Amino acid sequence: MKPDDVFFDARPDDLVIVIIGQSGAGKSTFINVLRGNDEMEINHNLASCTKEISVATLTLPPTHPMCPNRRLVLVDTPGFNDTHEGEYEILRRISVWLASVYEAKNMQVKIAGLVYLHNISQNRMGKMSLLSHDLFVKICGSAALETVVMASTHWDCLQRNPEAGRIREGELKEFWAESLSRGAVYKRIGATDPRRDIEGIIDLILEKHAVVTRVQEELVEQGKRVAETDAAQTLRETLESWVPNTQ
Repeated sequence: MKPDDVFFDARPDDLVIVIIGQSGAGKSTFINVLRGNDEMEINHNLASCTKEISVATLTLPPTHPMCPNRRLVLVDTPGFNDTHEGEYEILRRISVWLASVYEAKNMQVKIAGLVYLHNISQNRMGKMSLLSHDLFVKICGSAALETVVMASTHWDCLQRNPEAGRIREGELKEFWAESLSRGAVYKRIGATDPRRDIEGIIDLILEKHAVVTRVQEELVEQGKRVAETDAAQTLRETLESWVPNTQ
């Protein structure tokens, strides 16, 4: 376990929100917009910038209607289409981080919510997009889906072709239909006022109860290894299905 994989300063009353998505989906931008700076490196191409788990913290204002003066912990994760690491290593890092934070304070630190980001400017849902979503759902588990917001990003790339955006958004909602029917919520992070949209996502999550994700249960409470988790099994089965049958 690498030191960068663990958030050593976790507090039981932290509001931990984990941001997951493919490289270039806008995870670092999401956090930078909330922080009001550019401390997180932003990816403008297919190469991954976030190689390790990165944590940013900020304190909510005393006037916040739900959680005044509480510490918000935003977790930036590498994408499953990372250009530097394989899918299993990315799954391992995310799983170990979640388990370590949960275990560090006698299972008192729970996850306030998870955000899954998808780049709407992609003209189709490729196999890596499908795999990334499937792994995300397995990491969360059914019980945690009620704390999930699934959001589309990069709407600025479609300002000249809004009809294409509407079509892709409809296809995205259709693909995510099962997750949405089980409690996840869809939101658009638009080009007009992304900060308002992102703050709305955070407030929506903070209205929910904190949860323990499926992978935390498996690793900490059930004592499984990462390779034995539901997410790892899904990853193996998917990768095997991609290998052509030569028989």
